[in-house]
Amino acid sequence: MKRLLLVFGLALMTTDAQAQSTSNLPSTETQSGSQGLPTTQTQPAPPPGQQGGWYPGMPLPPPARAAAAAPDAKGEKKRTGLDITEDPDVGEVSMAESGPPPDTHVVVKGDTLWDLSARYYRNAWGWPKLWSYNPQITNPHWIYPGDIVRLSAPGTAVATATPTPNEGPRRIQGMPRGPNGVFLRQTGFVEPGELKKAGTIVGSKEEKIMLGTLDEAYVGFPKEKPFQVGERYTIYHPTFAVKHPVTGKLLGHMVEILGEGEVRAVTNGHIARVTVIDSIDPIERGFLVGPLRRQFKVVPPSINKSDQIGVVVTTMQPRDLIGTEHIVFLDLGKSEGVEIGNRFLVTRRGDGYIPILAKGPVDDKRFPRETVAEIIIVDLREHLATGVVTKSTKETRVGDRVEARRGF
Repeated sequence: MKRLLLVFGLALMTTDAQAQSTSNLPSTETQSGSQGLPTTQTQPAPPPGQQGGWYPGMPLPPPARAAAAAPDAKGEKKRTGLDITEDPDVGEVSMAESGPPPDTHVVVKGDTLWDLSARYYRNAWGWPKLWSYNPQITNPHWIYPGDIVRLSAPGTAVATATPTPNEGPRRIQGMPRGPNGVFLRQTGFVEPGELKKAGTIVGSKEEKIMLGTLDEAYVGFPKEKPFQVGERYTIYHPTFAVKHPVTGKLLGHMVEILGEGEVRAVTNGHIARVTVIDSIDPIERGFLVGPLRRQFKVVPPSINKSDQIGVVVTTMQPRDLIGTEHIVFLDLGKSEGVEIGNRFLVTRRGDGYIPILAKGPVDDKRFPRETVAEIIIVDLREHLATGVVTKSTKETRVGDRVEARRGF
């Protein structure tokens, strides 16, 4: 009997040991006491999202957040949704223009630099940089229909080469693109003879001292230069005389442009009734009225037929430093054989460092001549040429020497 009980007890111990070794619970390896011996203990598996050890009754972890947008091949997160801007003309919301912006934008009624920056750059706060691309805009709060606004920095034009069957499209750096043209709104230049032929505002239809848009003014004109009905003339007044920086000869006058008028009627007493169709500042009696070229288109270059040497005598706007797209005047004209499209090089010799307060150009005969800018002629008078700076590596100054090289 005792032998049977012993065999039955041994069988029960063997069955319990087998069940312990075949448990489905995961096993974790721990260190036992201070002896560092590995032992195998059975612990329940932690719930999903819970790292490390877990015991029954432990609070569950918070649910995992949604995965962030997967980055693209360049490591940048992909943008989703639509970029939208508000169209000021129709008052509706429209999609922003895709792709790179065009080179220029022609201003229409209602445009502002803020709106243009939002439309082309998707960032309205970038309007100061847009303003920096357009030195002809003197006041960023005032742009007018017909103005040409450059949308990129000068010299950043990039051309795209035509792909061949064996290679994909590639980008090549092109030559800096010159200005398309310049429109004068606030300043101009007239020769001494033009002042004598201009008319003068002598009165107004209404009882007003200062005139503005849609007001009517009476303009007296000289007999040898009668006004024509339907013609438009510029309203201006001289600001200061322009003299040659070397000889001191009077070359003309800089004028401030006040507006534009259209002739509606002419009397036998040489008085014209002129309607002010555009005014920049108040117009008063004594201001001059006459033809004045205000828009200069950059023309294709033409080959110089002879060597010419001249001087930069003045700029369209008073400034000490002259750069790209600025208008300058040279002391050469039709009588000297200059033609529209001729290109002049601005040369200088001397130390490249010029103190900020230094006056006059640098001309040290010990040094070789270096080219610092290029000017293309867009308008001619008898002894004066109007040019636009198309390229510039350094600032140009009044009094700098210009050269036209034959065959260039």
